[in-house]
Amino acid sequence: MGDITNVLEADIPPVTPETNQPTENIPMSKRQRKKLLKLEQWEIKKKEKRLKEKEKMRQRKLEAIRSGLPARNGPSRKELKRNKVDYSKSDITIVVDLSFDGMMIDKDVAKCVKQLLRIYTMNRRSEIPIPLYFTGIQPEGAIEKHLKRNDGYQHWDVKFSAESFVNLFDKQKLIYLTSESDNVLNDLEKGCIYVIGGLVDHNQHKGHCLTLASQLGIRHARLPLSEHIVIKTRTILTINQVFEILMKIQLGKKWQETLLEVLPKRKGAKPFDSDQGKQKEGESSPISEPNESNELVDNYVG
Repeated sequence: MGDITNVLEADIPPVTPETNQPTENIPMSKRQRKKLLKLEQWEIKKKEKRLKEKEKMRQRKLEAIRSGLPARNGPSRKELKRNKVDYSKSDITIVVDLSFDGMMIDKDVAKCVKQLLRIYTMNRRSEIPIPLYFTGIQPEGAIEKHLKRNDGYQHWDVKFSAESFVNLFDKQKLIYLTSESDNVLNDLEKGCIYVIGGLVDHNQHKGHCLTLASQLGIRHARLPLSEHIVIKTRTILTINQVFEILMKIQLGKKWQETLLEVLPKRKGAKPFDSDQGKQKEGESSPISEPNESNELVDNYVG
């Protein structure tokens, strides 16, 4: 038995660094090498970016301490988890309509869910949190599958529902936000439920959300972008941007200030100049009852 063991051990070649790394000898195409190099460079840049962000945050904290200011804006994550959200101060409710599973590619569904996460985070940190509903979620659909990638999402301070929002609320209190509505939202109505279309489609399904509002027989309105700011290019607002605008308006901020804060700087938005002869606030029609003859558009485009 011992002889057999000796023979077997003699036949096994010793493990060396060269034999343990066979992949180094496998030839790679020029495209593969380029791809690998790009990936390595991206990893290095990512680490450098994180270090810069950490250093920037550290400097901000030190500067705040030196100035006698609080080192953190808002409560910490641990404090947020312990605190129960108080919705009693909010005058409105916001619904994100997520009934568009079949109208988005997987990449856009992922973007949609990422925007939902931003909404939840903003709302938790707000001085006046808004009752928030995510409705029309198809069981085992694309939205739900992407939501499940966020551990513990079921415990968010959000009401999740597979039901349509029209089955959950009084239709008379619903207002669907869509940019080509003829009705301008100059003020937030106390007790109203504002619906944001959770459709990330890069304007491919033009007219869908307003068509839906008209078919359901509910009111609709657009945010007063052109009444307060000037933008040379068409501005597509994300779901979280629309939410943030409503949240800031509820906190008492003015429309112009809010829009300039929320819209990305690259959009080049400028304050509205009344001397240019453009339409003034108050000249647009108020929110009206649904009219099927209105020109229709999809989710929010400014």
